[in-house]
Amino acid sequence: MKIGIKVKLFASFIILCIFSLFFTIVIIWLNNKRSKISDQLHSLDEVHLLSMEEYKIQQEFLIYKSVNPSFYRTGKSLILMQQNSINASINSRLNYMAINEESKQLFQANFINNMLKDQSEYQRIFLNVVNVVKKKGFKDFGIEGAMRNYAHELMKIKEIDQINILMLRRHEKDFIIRKEVIYISQFKNVVRKVKSEILNNKSLSLAKKNKLNTIVENYNLAFSNFVNSEWVLNGKIPGQGLIGQLSKQHDRIISKINSQKKIASFAEVEIQKKLLNFATVMILIIVSLSFFFSYKLAYELSKPISNLNLYIKRYVASKFSIIPVMEERKSKDEIAELSDNFFRMAEEITSYIKFFEDKVKERTAEINKQHNEISRQKSKIDIQYKQLMIKSGAMEMQQKLLIEKNTSIMDSLRYAERIQKAIMPSIKMVKSILPESFIYFAPLEIVSGDFYFIYKKENKVFFAVADCTGHGVPGAFVSIIGIHAIHRALNEFKFVNPSAILNKVNELVEQDLSNYGNTIINDGMDIAFCCLDTDTQTLEYSGANIPIWIVSASAEEDLESVMHHEEMVIENTLSTGLVLKEVKADNQPIGHIQKRVPFTNHIIDIQKGDMIYIFSDGYADQFGGDLGKKFKYKKLKSMLLDIHRFPAENQKQLVKEAIKAWQGNNEQVDDICVLGVRV
Repeated sequence: MKIGIKVKLFASFIILCIFSLFFTIVIIWLNNKRSKISDQLHSLDEVHLLSMEEYKIQQEFLIYKSVNPSFYRTGKSLILMQQNSINASINSRLNYMAINEESKQLFQANFINNMLKDQSEYQRIFLNVVNVVKKKGFKDFGIEGAMRNYAHELMKIKEIDQINILMLRRHEKDFIIRKEVIYISQFKNVVRKVKSEILNNKSLSLAKKNKLNTIVENYNLAFSNFVNSEWVLNGKIPGQGLIGQLSKQHDRIISKINSQKKIASFAEVEIQKKLLNFATVMILIIVSLSFFFSYKLAYELSKPISNLNLYIKRYVASKFSIIPVMEERKSKDEIAELSDNFFRMAEEITSYIKFFEDKVKERTAEINKQHNEISRQKSKIDIQYKQLMIKSGAMEMQQKLLIEKNTSIMDSLRYAERIQKAIMPSIKMVKSILPESFIYFAPLEIVSGDFYFIYKKENKVFFAVADCTGHGVPGAFVSIIGIHAIHRALNEFKFVNPSAILNKVNELVEQDLSNYGNTIINDGMDIAFCCLDTDTQTLEYSGANIPIWIVSASAEEDLESVMHHEEMVIENTLSTGLVLKEVKADNQPIGHIQKRVPFTNHIIDIQKGDMIYIFSDGYADQFGGDLGKKFKYKKLKSMLLDIHRFPAENQKQLVKEAIKAWQGNNEQVDDICVLGVRV
C-alpha cells in the first residue's frame, strides 16, 4: 500500500490539531471562569470605591456644609445629592450581585444581603446626623441662631452688667470650639450670677425682672439644647456620638468588603494556577509530539534525499556522460518518484548534450554575425546618450519648477496662518475685554495646534487655552474645529457653564471627526475653559487634561480653609505671603475615547488682585538648560510666583525671555500658549 509523504504530514497535522483544539477549549473554559470571578471582584472593587467616596463626601458635608448658611437657608446641598446618588449606585451594584449566580457561588452565604442591611443602617445614621446638624444650626440658624438672638437681646439691656453677658458669650464660644464640659458649668454659673443680679436690682419692677429672667432662661435653655445636640453628634467621649457610629459602620462595611475580596482574589489565583499548570502540561505534550513527528519524518526524508544528492554529484562530476545506478526504494512515495524522474531526466540530458554539441558549431557562426549587429547597436547607443543629455537639461528645468512649487506652498501656509489668526481674538480685542492680561503664543511651525479663546457675553468673560492633537497643518485643522465647536456651544446652544460647554464641545468635535461612515478619528484636544463673572467676582473652571493655577496673597485662615480641599493643590506657604492653588483637570481629552464621564465644573473663590494662569504643555516640555532637560512645571510655578505682581505685559516679556534663555540652541519641540489674567 502506497503511503505518501502528504498523507504522513496530514496525519501528523491532524493529531497536533486535535491536541491543540482540546488545549484551546480547556483554556477558554478556564479563562472564562477566571473572567467571571474577575468581573465579580471588579464589581466588589466598585462597591469598595463608592463606599470610600460616600464616606469622603459625608465628611465634606460635616466640614463644609455644617458651617454654610446657604444650607440652613435652603435646606438643599449638592453634597447631599451626591451622597444620595452614590448610595443608590452602591445599592444598585449590590442588588445586581445578589441575583448573579457567580456571586452566590463565589462569596459567603448572605454576604450581599448583610451588605445591603449594613448600607441601609449606614444611610440611616447619616440622615440622623444631617437632621441633628440642621437642628443645631449655624450663626443665624437653628439653636445656635437662637442663642445669638437671645445674647444680642441681653446686650441691649443697660440694667444688666454687660461684662457678665460677654462672659456668657465667651463660655458659649469656648464650648463650641473646644467641646469641653468645664465651659458648660462656667456658663451656668454666669447665668445664675445674672439672674441674681436681676433679682437684687431694686430699680427694676417685678414685670421687668420677670421679662429679663425669661430672656436669660431662654438663652440658657438654647445653650443646653445646643450642648445636647453636640453630645448627640460627637458624644461626651470621642467615638460615641452619631459621627462615631457613622465611622464605625463605615469601617464594618469596608472590613466585610476586604474579607470577601480576599476570598475572591484567592479563587482567581487558584484558577490562574490551574490555567498555568494545564497550559504547561499541554504545551509540553504538543512540543513533544511535534518533536517526535518532525524527527520521524526528517529521518524518512533525509536519508533518501542524501543518496539522491550523492548520485546527482557523481553524474555532474562525469560531465553528464555516465548515468549512476541507484538502489531501489521499498517505500513507493514521492521521493521514489523523484528518483525515477531523475534517471529519466539524466538519460534525456545525455542525449541533449550530444545534440547541443552539434548545435554549438552552428551557433558559433551565428555569434560572428551577431558581433556585427552589436557594433551597429553601439552606434545607436551613442545617439541615445546624446538624447539622455537633452533629458538631463529638462530635469534641471523640473527642479526649478519644484522650487517654485515649494514657494507657492509656503505662501499658502502663510495665508493659512493669517486665517488661523483671524479666527482667534486679536490682542486689541483681548485687552478691551481683559485689560490686565497677557498671551504668550509661539507656534512650532507656521500654523499652530494650540489656540486661545476669549469671548465676553453680558457680565461673563469666557477664556480658554487648548492643545490640539499634533501641530502644524493637522493641528491647525483640529484647532479650527475646536474653536467652531466652542462658538456653537456658547451662541447656538446657549451654554454658560464651563463643564456643560466642554461636554457639548466634545460631542460636536466627535461628530465633526466621524463624518465618514464608521471611521473613528482619534484626534482631539486638551483644554482649560474658564468663566469669570465680573459682577460677582466668581470663577468657574472645567478642564480636559489642562489644570488652572491661581496665585494670590492669602491670610492664614484663608490658607487653612483650602488646605484640605481635594480639588486643589497648595504649592507655597505663608512664609512668602503667597499661595498657588492648582485645580486639577479631568483625566480625559476632548475627542473619541472608550470610557467617558461628564466634565467636572469647579467654582473657585477668588479675590481682587489674584493672577489666573492657564497654558498648554509646550512650555514645560521644552528641552534646554545645561543638561538638555525639560523645563518642567515645578520651574514654571516658581517663576510665576516670582513675577505675578508685575504688570501683565512685563510678565509676558519675562515668560518669553525665560523660555528662550532655557531653549538656547535647542529646537522648539511643541506649540506654546500661556494665558495670564489678573482679577
